[in-house]
Amino acid sequence: MTLHEKYKGWALITGASSGIGEEFAKRLASKKLDLILVARRKNRLNKLAKEFKANHGIQVVVAAIDLSKQNFMDELKKKVGKREVSVLINNAGFGYNGNYVDGNTNRFEEMVNVNCLAPALLTHYFAKQMIERKNGAIIFLGSLVGYQPTPMTTLYSATKAFNLFLGESLWYELREHNVDVLALNPGGTATEFQKVAGTSTGPIPRSVQQVVDTAMKYLGKKPSVVDGNINRVMSFIPRLISRKLTVNLAGKMMKKLYTAPSVFPEGGVQLLKKH
Repeated sequence: MTLHEKYKGWALITGASSGIGEEFAKRLASKKLDLILVARRKNRLNKLAKEFKANHGIQVVVAAIDLSKQNFMDELKKKVGKREVSVLINNAGFGYNGNYVDGNTNRFEEMVNVNCLAPALLTHYFAKQMIERKNGAIIFLGSLVGYQPTPMTTLYSATKAFNLFLGESLWYELREHNVDVLALNPGGTATEFQKVAGTSTGPIPRSVQQVVDTAMKYLGKKPSVVDGNINRVMSFIPRLISRKLTVNLAGKMMKKLYTAPSVFPEGGVQLLKKH
């Protein structure tokens, strides 16, 4: 059974203008799924829509919407209309690098809205429709740092733990309705995320193609998956040692590996200087 045959309807992807979200869009377009692309950069979305229509003969709806805004669901519902969304990929998100107390609280609020509130609301809305049709798939973009408290990217790791727990719990709740749920947890991946978060990819970055390959392989088979063998080992280590040691090791590793100038472009503050 092809992806198009298994999940009949449209695929909605947030954060679709670049990185992992763009790769999901390319992959699903190649599988002949009609797409609703959600991101802030309208020009970028229009370019992708034109490409997908020409290369794959599919329908594409562009929804240039900021998920950090309170009324984003009203805007999105208008864009979606009566289209049946059978695949929801909660990919949009951003992070930061630096001491928590030095962070910009406005950006913190936006981060929680985009990383946590948006996927919670989107899933609540579209999962009901999937249950009625007894068909659907939902992917949450978690992260390796969601498996442990991670100093220097404190709030971001907390938001990714939220995505991991939400995805795994919904896997249980929705499986009886023939709705597949997967919490996908990449480690360092070569995307624009690092520029926004003020970090590096780490010593062994994965590609967006590899991350999406992992998602396609395990969707419908597991409640959650960590992308990459080394990352899987890293996610397992906190189960073997004390919480105190886990946090200490994570903090030292973050200081060593992720010491780029910081994220908050509006504030322009350098939260963590290079050693």
